[in-house]
Amino acid sequence: MTDQTSTPSLPPNSGDWTSELTPELKAIVDAKGYKSPTEIVQAYAHAQRLIGAEKIPLPKNGEWDESAREKLGIPKSAEGYTLNRPELPSGIPYDENFEKAALPIAHQLGLTPHQVQGLVDFYANHQSQAHQSASRTKLDEQTLAIENLRSEWGASYDSKLTQAARAARYFGGEGLVSFLNESGVGNNPDLVRAFAKAGAFLSEDNMKLGEAASASLAPDEALQKARALMSKPGYASRNHPEHK
Repeated sequence: MTDQTSTPSLPPNSGDWTSELTPELKAIVDAKGYKSPTEIVQAYAHAQRLIGAEKIPLPKNGEWDESAREKLGIPKSAEGYTLNRPELPSGIPYDENFEKAALPIAHQLGLTPHQVQGLVDFYANHQSQAHQSASRTKLDEQTLAIENLRSEWGASYDSKLTQAARAARYFGGEGLVSFLNESGVGNNPDLVRAFAKAGAFLSEDNMKLGEAASASLAPDEALQKARALMSKPGYASRNHPEHK
């Protein structure tokens, strides 16, 4: 005997399975691009799951209500954000003042902790890249300055650098030398030329590395003498009879 309650089988897919649908339903199938009854059933099952899922209402006037904030994990106050502060390159301190000023804005805008952390990571990465770019630019400028001096001085490049270094130590001590090296100011070609010229006026006896001067010439006296010589007309003109 045939079971009268069994569901009749669908017609084979070789025919037009949408032929018995009303025009309205067929328009929906065409618009969604369903290719078979199986795809329609799958779409329906997916829609049922969404209907039963917990929903977050859309923000009113661009702001989440308290219920939505709780579901999204937004803290009740700006102090509730917990951030993993990223590591920055040496020499770049973490800007705690910027963080303190930004978190209330993030809370007001309704940003989730994940979004706030993403912005902090982006800012840190931007700072790192800017620092690296500035360092490369500074290094390129230093390299160019050195090459220009090397080209200008030729074979006397090393000796003139030695004169400049000794003059810097003589007039400013190790503190000045450290500042010139760490700040990069010591790579300024004009400054190196000035120290080299100052060093050329002082004898080896008065310019021992790390020492102020010999007893015969105090540092202030040496500086005054160097300035007096540099103020003469023959100092800047190679063709002047007193230039040498």
